[in-house]
Amino acid sequence: MSSAEKLAESEASPGSKGAVFKLPSKKDGPLAKKREKDGKLVSRLKKSGLDPQKLLDLALPGTTAKSVAKTRHRLIILGFFLFVALPSAAFSAYMFFWASDQYHSTAAFAVRSSNTVAPMEILGMVMGGGGGSESTTSNSYIVTDYIQSQAILEDLPKELDLQTIFNREASDFLFSMGTDLPIEDQLSYWNGMVDVSFDATSSVIYVDVRSFRPTDSVVIAEAILERSEILVNKLSEANRRQSVRYAEEALARAEARLKAIRKQMLAYRQETQEVDPEANAEIAAEMIAGLDRERASHEAEKATLMSYLDEDSPRIRMLDQQIAALQGEIASVRKRLGTGGTGSDEAGDRRNNLSLRLADYSELAVEEEFAQQLYVTSLASLEKARQEADNKSLYLATFIRPTLSEEAQYPSRFLYSLAVFLMLAGLWSVVVLLYYNVRDRT
Repeated sequence: MSSAEKLAESEASPGSKGAVFKLPSKKDGPLAKKREKDGKLVSRLKKSGLDPQKLLDLALPGTTAKSVAKTRHRLIILGFFLFVALPSAAFSAYMFFWASDQYHSTAAFAVRSSNTVAPMEILGMVMGGGGGSESTTSNSYIVTDYIQSQAILEDLPKELDLQTIFNREASDFLFSMGTDLPIEDQLSYWNGMVDVSFDATSSVIYVDVRSFRPTDSVVIAEAILERSEILVNKLSEANRRQSVRYAEEALARAEARLKAIRKQMLAYRQETQEVDPEANAEIAAEMIAGLDRERASHEAEKATLMSYLDEDSPRIRMLDQQIAALQGEIASVRKRLGTGGTGSDEAGDRRNNLSLRLADYSELAVEEEFAQQLYVTSLASLEKARQEADNKSLYLATFIRPTLSEEAQYPSRFLYSLAVFLMLAGLWSVVVLLYYNVRDRT
């Protein structure tokens, strides 16, 4: 039997009756034989329970790793294109061809005080303790915070429609304000379009306003200056009232005290029916002294007459009567001055005791004098406080009026595009590094 016949018998299966075997042509003879051998080898491996692909990976490991690495690199490059290059290009196209121009207006002002600084205070300011400078600085910070707060949005005039101004370029959805926003979002957009800075060295506040039209920026800056001036005037008025309020309260207390003492003095005079007990006491003392001198004169005359007259003589009896009358008068006047330490009159009738009335009057007089001096001092303090408050009034000094822009300065298209590209590239790099970190650990 020839070799061709043996090959035909070996390829034919037992169940394939009448199968016709065709010899390969000369054109694809070697290639067909090679495929035929590979097919037989694969079928024998499968019959044996072996996986030809795993055997191939074990035989050629470098080839499989290279194919996986190529696939991974392609995916990384595709991710860079989809998540970095394409969004950056789209954002750059929006910035350069779609974003609207923005014009700015700049203003500069400062909070100043009209207080005149004394030479000693100037020395204190040089040494670092200037009170007036600290006051204007704190008020400047108050104005700066006010411009960046919700209060200024509520205080702006109604004719200044911010939604209309900041939505003139409605197609620019990225930089326009939008409509029907809550006050918190409006404030966030306001702080993005209005930049406020305070220079602590020169105490100057700089305001930079941006909008889609130059005139709108000027109008907003003028409104900010107007509201800031109103706020400074309110702060000055509050400071003045605070400085004067304590002096006014002290004066009111002193005046009430003086009125109360004067009412007590009036009630005392109506009760005692005398204007000045001290003057009455002086008159009583003069009366006692006069009566005492007259009594002494009569006693001297009696002693002289007794040298040559009898006690029963009319002249001596008349002198005795005169002396007794003078002593009774003296005793009566002395009784009006005081009780002599018995205290009976104080318990019985205080009106008839001049010494007690004099003590009460002295207390009221001292109280009245003290209240009078306190009232005069409080009145002088009030006038001084008013003068100091007028000298410490605050005002807004504007150095740069709102400027009108002729060329758009915003948005910074190139910087924004570069920032978006760097941000996306950074995120993409972080993701790739995390992937390799996880891959190396597993």
